[in-house]
Amino acid sequence: MKPNLLLLLLAVVSVLLYVYHFFGNASVRVVSSVGRMAHQHAVIAYDTAGGLPGPQLNTGKQLTNPQPPADELATPIAASSQAAEPEPPAWLCGPTCSKRASTSEAVALLFNQPARIELSSYTPRGTTLHFTFGSSIMMDFVKNWLHFVRQAALTPFLVGAADQGLLKFCDDDGVPAAAITPELDVWTYERKQKDSSQVYEMRSEWKYFRHHNSDFLEMGLVKAAFLWELLSIGFHVLISDLDVVWLNDHWQRWMTHADPERPPVPEAALIALADVLVTTDEVDAAEDARGDRYARELNTGVVYFRCTLGSRAMVQSWRKSMLAMKGSPHLSENVNDQSLFNQVVRGGGQSPSVAQLLRTSNASVRAGALERLPRNARRVYQTHGRHEPCLPGEGCAAVSFSYGTLPVRPFAGGHTWFNQNVQEMEGHEQPQFEPITVHFTFQFGDTKEYPYGKRQRAREAALWAVDPPSYFTEGVFVALDGPTYTAEYEAAIYKRFPEWSPQRHMFMDAPQRQAIRDLLGLATAVDGIMVLPKLWCHCDRYWGFLSNCRFPQVPDMDLPFGCPQDALFETPRWNKKNVRFREHTFLDNPNVPATLRDNKVVVTVGARGEAVGPSADPHTLQLPHGTPMSEVKAAVLKVNPAVRLIEISNLHLRRLCRWLGSSSKNAEFNTLTRYILTESSRYCPTEDHGGYNAPGFDWQNPFTAYNCTWGFHSPTPFPEKKVCGGGQGGGEGAGVELVERPKSEGEQGLAAGDGIPVLDERLNSTTCPRQMLCDYNVLPDGRITKPITWCNIEGYNGMDQKWLPLTRGMLATMPDHRCPYPPGDRPGMLGFDRRGHYIGGS
Repeated sequence: MKPNLLLLLLAVVSVLLYVYHFFGNASVRVVSSVGRMAHQHAVIAYDTAGGLPGPQLNTGKQLTNPQPPADELATPIAASSQAAEPEPPAWLCGPTCSKRASTSEAVALLFNQPARIELSSYTPRGTTLHFTFGSSIMMDFVKNWLHFVRQAALTPFLVGAADQGLLKFCDDDGVPAAAITPELDVWTYERKQKDSSQVYEMRSEWKYFRHHNSDFLEMGLVKAAFLWELLSIGFHVLISDLDVVWLNDHWQRWMTHADPERPPVPEAALIALADVLVTTDEVDAAEDARGDRYARELNTGVVYFRCTLGSRAMVQSWRKSMLAMKGSPHLSENVNDQSLFNQVVRGGGQSPSVAQLLRTSNASVRAGALERLPRNARRVYQTHGRHEPCLPGEGCAAVSFSYGTLPVRPFAGGHTWFNQNVQEMEGHEQPQFEPITVHFTFQFGDTKEYPYGKRQRAREAALWAVDPPSYFTEGVFVALDGPTYTAEYEAAIYKRFPEWSPQRHMFMDAPQRQAIRDLLGLATAVDGIMVLPKLWCHCDRYWGFLSNCRFPQVPDMDLPFGCPQDALFETPRWNKKNVRFREHTFLDNPNVPATLRDNKVVVTVGARGEAVGPSADPHTLQLPHGTPMSEVKAAVLKVNPAVRLIEISNLHLRRLCRWLGSSSKNAEFNTLTRYILTESSRYCPTEDHGGYNAPGFDWQNPFTAYNCTWGFHSPTPFPEKKVCGGGQGGGEGAGVELVERPKSEGEQGLAAGDGIPVLDERLNSTTCPRQMLCDYNVLPDGRITKPITWCNIEGYNGMDQKWLPLTRGMLATMPDHRCPYPPGDRPGMLGFDRRGHYIGGS
């Protein structure tokens, strides 16, 4: 056979083997998203076993691109021609490896077998290692991180295991992982006598990262130990939090000049030389894109540590800052590894000059990339202070380090992704704007036990790959067909309340909350699972002061916006009460079988007095007005015994009688909904600050404290007496078509009309309408904590008691001895002067 023909045959065989290796065992795939899930970038389809993809271990990578300088590009080790597998290098050795150094000199990491196989084909120098760190308590997020890292083809990657449980999972599933050797004391960084432990395990009661009731310092020190060891080996380290999702492998365009075939975008020409790159909590995407905006808050969700003296110096200074906090009286949940990272980076001062950076970064081959910088090239900063790039006591020359910030559109946070929808902004497909990661920040639903809010946001955006197949197939689902309110209703509320007023948000929320109550009631009655409707926010949720109902930093943000569940509801309550529900995008998820979506019954309910006929096919059901919810299941099963999905519009849902079968069932349901549909969130408009920031401001003084609108109040409960007919059109009593007449909340409601008894419905979801702090809330058993107050003069938790005589005197002169209900359509209170004193009148 001719040599050329032989080479051709070998090449064909190699390609076939590669195709089989890449596609032959795929257990997940990416499916094009449509409808409400469009532009979410990732929709997961499972194999029949519902597992995550198996380990993709590197067995010898080949680089075909021209090689830039060796200090930047990974250099795989050539495969051995020997039959026996070569012993790994000393840094990768296991405890029995003959190359392993003495205890005092060895790398303080223990790599598992998958890691030794994966990493043995790389020379550390020039290799970027994709790294995360966690413990078994965060196993769900470890699996999710792994899924998207594999899907994005990020290699090599490594999981840092902080306990034996996570390391065992990685061993069993073939995940490259490392643990810290048990001899290392992360506090002193000294080696101690080996004990019976297999790996270092954190002693703190470490639950969910920064939300725990023990010492956060150990977590930060363990993270720093991993980084120090990996940098000392020679890796560049790209570390990302477990609640980060990688959408693709385009990180290089912002972080390195290493590969001439994949150069950085022009805006990244400078930062791709910095020692450290870090994401931020910036929310103004337009300002951030200018490149010269200095971020107020750095976020360690994604950090790139280049293997330089500067990076090593930064890690050691970071570690020292954590050690310095041990025993400090100022130690709190707000003082954590991220806040100390900010202090270390900012503490030495910054300079836009990059002259020193270029002199020390061997940048001669990259000079061409720096000749024609665009005006919006991202700036590099360099600390004025100097830091030692070695462990304490070793002695070394101090150096400064450089850093840059990563842009918020490619490296999105929770606000830019979920509230502003950067993935749909103009130009999102262009390299300088294409999303690369999503970090689940700016959310409100996490606890020390579990990050419910982050998981729910991930589910809504189809960025969660951990749910088993049964999540998409079990039971009968009950969904709302269409919106929760009409365009006419929205227009009327928008006309009544200006954009800055949180009351616009509260009035628009009320019908959403009512629809969820009714939909959950129907799902409960039919023993089904509720699919949440699409939710809308007409005011952004923010812990600070709002400007025109927006973050002050994002004045042009679109309102309303489709908002995550945790913006309106306290998701931990739903999970702790085991509410059976799914996210609003659920039915658009490709994991939901088409046979389930197609096997549905659309329920319609006649108007009062309207005669309804029999159902014509197994996919439609007509019910008479006032049919109790408890009778819907039997009626649906009669037309379609195999039904999997029940759909009903909000108009028809409101025509059902809110009766679940017994007084006790309604009472139990009311206890549940009173708890899960109540939230304690404040909206503080700068347009109605009151005495805030005025001379003599004191938050404990009710006459100078600022004014916030609080929500959210649960809707009216179901009636606990059966007052509706038996499904024969006689449902004209309470529980049908609730009429809005909340006189108790200071609002003028609607008349019932026609003498028909009705149940009052709330016009808005406000709890305390104009209050510094709101003491109203609902306990898990349905009990209310304290009554609702309408203004600061009525009192609040934290008010200085010295003001009681004056406030009580004023209240005595007011109608009903209460503050007038705030109008909400203009600043201030009726009958109050500019000092916050009641003088009467309107």
